[in-house]
Amino acid sequence: MAAFINAEQAKIMSNQAYLDIEIYKLRLASLIEENAKQGNTAVFTVLPKHLLLEDIRHLSAELTQLGYQVRLEVEEFYYRLNVYWI
Repeated sequence: MAAFINAEQAKIMSNQAYLDIEIYKLRLASLIEENAKQGNTAVFTVLPKHLLLEDIRHLSAELTQLGYQVRLEVEEFYYRLNVYWI
């Protein structure tokens, strides 16, 4: 049975999180591989306070050069990357 933390705990963890683009790349690379094995695309969401939009755009360009299709959504409270392959 899955056990979820409550929203207050998630807020505290998020405020204490340390992310940089290299950590983000490692997590996204793992997510792409695991989701590809399952036949799914990779969707990754990050809060803007953790990463600069410029870093996300560079990452999107890097993935595009590798042949991926990348959809970047810039919302008020988050950035979302949808990485897929056709």
